[in-house]
Amino acid sequence: MIKFRFVYLFLFVSLFFYGFTDVLKAQEIKEETKSDTTTIIIIDGNEDSFNSSIMGSVSDKKNLGDWRKRASLSSRGGMIVNTAKRFIGVPYVWGGTTSSGFDCSGFIMNIYGRHGLNIKRLADEQYYGGQKIEKSQLAVGDLVFFTTYAPGVSHVGIYIGDNKFIHASSSRGVTIDSLDSEYFKNAYVGACRYW
Repeated sequence: MIKFRFVYLFLFVSLFFYGFTDVLKAQEIKEETKSDTTTIIIIDGNEDSFNSSIMGSVSDKKNLGDWRKRASLSSRGGMIVNTAKRFIGVPYVWGGTTSSGFDCSGFIMNIYGRHGLNIKRLADEQYYGGQKIEKSQLAVGDLVFFTTYAPGVSHVGIYIGDNKFIHASSSRGVTIDSLDSEYFKNAYVGACRYW
C-alpha cells in the first residue's frame, strides 16, 4: 500500500512541475515574439480556436505559444486551411467578421486570429502588411489578393494548394475557387505571407 501511495505522490509532483515549467516556457516565448503585426496566443479561451481536430489532444494545447516555432511552413499553413474549411458555406456579409457572416478580409482576420496572427482589417492593409511573395512561391496558408470591385487590392483569400484558394465570395459566401479561372487569373494582384 505504501508503494502505491509513493507512486501516486511521485506522479502528482511530476505532473505539477511539468505543467508549471511549460507555462514558464510559454511565457518566455510570448515575450520573445512580441511585434506590431503578430501576436502569439497561448490560450485564448475560445473553444473554437484550437479544437482537437486541428491541434490534437488537450495536452497539446498548453504548448500553443510555441506552434509557430515548431511547425514547418506547410503544417502551419495546413492548420490555417483546415480551420478555414470549417466555415465553407457561411454567408457573405459586408463588414462581417464572425461565423454569422464574413466579408473577404473579415474572414481572413478571423481565421488568422484563431492561429495567433493578428493582422489588419481591410484587404489592402493585409496586402501591404505582409511579406510579398511570388506566385511561384505560394505555400498553403499564404494570402492571395485581387482587384475586383475597385481599383487596387479589394479582395483576399487563403491559398490552399493545387492553385486553389478559399475566400468569402460576395455571391456564394465562403467557398473555394481556382486561381486559374478566367476571372481570378485576370484579377490577381499578388500574394503575401505572415510568418
